[in-house]
Parts: sequence; structure tokens; C-alpha cells
Amino acid sequence: MKNARLLQNQTALITGASRGIGRAAALLLAQAGAKVVLAARSGAALHELVGEITQQGGAALAVPADISREDDVTRLFAKGERAFGSVDILVNNASVIQPFGKVWETDPAEWRRLLEINLFGSYLCTRAAVPGMLRRPSGRIIFISSGVAVKNLTGTSAYNSSKAGLERFCGTLAEELAGSGIVAAALRPGKVDTAMQVEIRDSDPAQFPRGDEWREVHRRGELL
Repeated sequence: MKNARLLQNQTALITGASRGIGRAAALLLAQAGAKVVLAARSGAALHELVGEITQQGGAALAVPADISREDDVTRLFAKGERAFGSVDILVNNASVIQPFGKVWETDPAEWRRLLEINLFGSYLCTRAAVPGMLRRPSGRIIFISSGVAVKNLTGTSAYNSSKAGLERFCGTLAEELAGSGIVAAALRPGKVDTAMQVEIRDSDPAQFPRGDEWREVHRRGELL
């Protein structure tokens, strides 16, 4: 690979690494020379990805974890640091999209759970990563956001709220880290053909009225 040494001696931690954007990010970072710590709730998928990365000559560690739990995040970073050193690059990717439905029709427990994963989990991971970055001082913190952070989408109130909150969190963090050598940035990837897109295409039209837009984009082969 052309950039095989670009991230040599760097450690990257990716949440939601078992599938979709997180999995792709892990592969690219490893191909660029980074040692990668892979976090997700699905241990089997993580170990499969470790095998793929090591076969390509990379270094990877799988740490099954629920990033909404503080003790899991503490364990995740401790294991990563023991294996590869402190984190240079954090990719806050883990997120879920359900519940679908109008605000008054959604389950409060599911609504809360989404925020715990999508927003609070990113806070916990960022909080764990920043002290080590400040000691260097350098680092990169990437938040995977969405266009719904700035545009309403009927039927996904929890997801929309979590991504809007994530961008405000990222902006505040960037200001707090100004001049430190650490960069925080939020990315909106657009419509990518991931497992989350399958959930959207399989959704009940009564709960997610605009699902047909995604089904049509998929039918035309226009997903990234």
C-alpha cells in the first residue's frame, strides 16, 4: 500500500469496529501502519477482523465492550494501552439508529439506550483518550456524525438528537483543546451501504415514512 508507513508507531482505537464504517476505518488505518484496537459488542466479528488485519501484516487487538458502560471503557483503554501504548487516534463510530417512530410512539427505554451508545459512549471514550494525548501532546479524535445533525428526519428523533448532540460536543471539545496539538473533527459520511442501511430499508413505513428514499437509492446502486 502506498501509505503503508504513514501511521507507523501510531495507535488507533475504533468503536463500532465490527461492521460498516467502523470496520472499513479499522482496515484503512491498519493498512496505513497503525496498530488498531477494535471495540464493539460483537466479539466474534471483531476476532474475524483481527484475523484479516494480521493476515495483511498489521497489528490488531479485539476488545469486546459496551461503550455506554464506564467500566467497559476503562477496561477497553487499559487493554489497548498494555498492548500498543496510549491512543493517538480515536474514531468514535459506534452508533445505533432504532427506535423508529414518531416521538410519542417510541419506547423511552430504547430512546435512552440510543443516547447512551451514540452520545454518552463517545463522551466516555473521548474522556479516556484525551489525557494521554495531552501528555504527548498530539492526537486526533474523529466523530462519525450524519446529515441528520442539521436536518430533520421524521421517525428517527433519538438518532437525530444524538448526532446533533455529538457535533456540539465535538465543537466544544475542539475549542477546549485549541493549541494543544489535538484535533477533534466530526464527519458526515452520507448514505453508506452498511447494516444500518439494511435496518432502514427493512423499517415499517408507518414508523419511518421516508424509508422509500433509501430503498430507491439502494435499488439504483447509489449507496457508497
